[in-house]
Amino acid sequence: MSYLVPNAAAALLFALAAIMPSSPEARRADLAAFRKEFLGRDRSYAAAARSEAESRLTALEDSGPGACQACFELELARIVALADNGHTASFPGPRSRRYNRVGIRLVPFGEDFFVMRAAGSHAELLGARLDAIDSRPMTQLRETARSLAGGLPSWRDRNAGYLFESPEQLHALGLSEAQDAATYRLSLPDGSVVARRLIADPPDPARPRANADRWLYPDRMDSEPDGWRALITPAHAPWALREPDLPFRLRDAPEVQALVIELRQNNDAEKRPISRFLSDATARLESLRPRNLVLDMRMNGGGDLNTTRDFVQKLPSLVPGRLFVLTSPWTFSAAISTVGYLKQAAPERVTIVGEPVGDRLNMFSEGSIVTLPHSGAVLLYATERHDYVTGCRDYSDCHRWVVKHPIAVPSLAPDISAPWTLGAYRAGRDPGMEAIAAALKTAG
Repeated sequence: MSYLVPNAAAALLFALAAIMPSSPEARRADLAAFRKEFLGRDRSYAAAARSEAESRLTALEDSGPGACQACFELELARIVALADNGHTASFPGPRSRRYNRVGIRLVPFGEDFFVMRAAGSHAELLGARLDAIDSRPMTQLRETARSLAGGLPSWRDRNAGYLFESPEQLHALGLSEAQDAATYRLSLPDGSVVARRLIADPPDPARPRANADRWLYPDRMDSEPDGWRALITPAHAPWALREPDLPFRLRDAPEVQALVIELRQNNDAEKRPISRFLSDATARLESLRPRNLVLDMRMNGGGDLNTTRDFVQKLPSLVPGRLFVLTSPWTFSAAISTVGYLKQAAPERVTIVGEPVGDRLNMFSEGSIVTLPHSGAVLLYATERHDYVTGCRDYSDCHRWVVKHPIAVPSLAPDISAPWTLGAYRAGRDPGMEAIAAALKTAG
């Protein structure tokens, strides 16, 4: 749901709507929609989890309209998260625009969160590691944030920054002392520790609409407020994190005798059909005949698994040497399918490099979006199984395209670990490409 706020008075009303509890009628309508349109359609809950979800939803229905609006929405998110399925979600991005937010943007590297973007007044915090908020340590903050999303812990962490940046949401969960500000304890890059009280900006429907991974790209967004700064400059970024508006890219990499193909999504972009790009990439491979190939899927959140299947299954016939695939916790959904199809096509020649992908190899997907009518909470339910271990051999509830074109691989864990560390990021280095170069050198 989008909001149009034409003037300051309307913006104030938007802010007040987030803080004040909804009317009883509005709450009942949202809960009825949640029960029917989301919980009634989702198929990802295990029996015990569904029973707990039903119990907590009933308790929420019985509680009346007295709870704060953030308390209400975050409890719904926790009920959604009981499915423990990455595709069953209460999206934190849309929620973040209905609540306040401080002037820093946090992104995980491993289990630590670092300031990757900051308003000009907080620029000295760039690169700092978050250690605590209002004396709540990261262990407690991380555990609570993970209760708002399903799937692997690393996937749950991808969107935890949305919570950490909002004193109002933190307060609703008992993690901050006040709704309008919080004290952030951070370790600066020089090793010093600071405690900075950050006052939150009010809710704003016009905040930049971007997934959390966008903060890894240092380029300024068109909708980003003036004065905001990134940790590194675009010119200092490694090639993989340049040109954020391009969904598909390729380059020659003579240092590893390879063509590098980077797919950041598995579906068409505006005026950029993925089929055309893959056709061009195929022609480039047939023309250049590089010895090796690098397929970079680290920043690919998914799309349609059918768009890339034929392409990756053909790659072993086009490349005589090694086939490297770069993965990360941001690699999700159809991106995982793509990696699976390639690994299955040439298991002895495909080397996975980087970090584990963002989901399990047995999960549910193929649902649809539900927007609750009054709160505006945006939910995703999941209806069909994807099993990439047995190829859906043991299940009757699998997605039809996975049944028709099964994936059966024992694992997609990295063969070579190459996590992206903050130190490498600040230095403009790409640990994945460095690991590939080292592997080829070792192999002679």
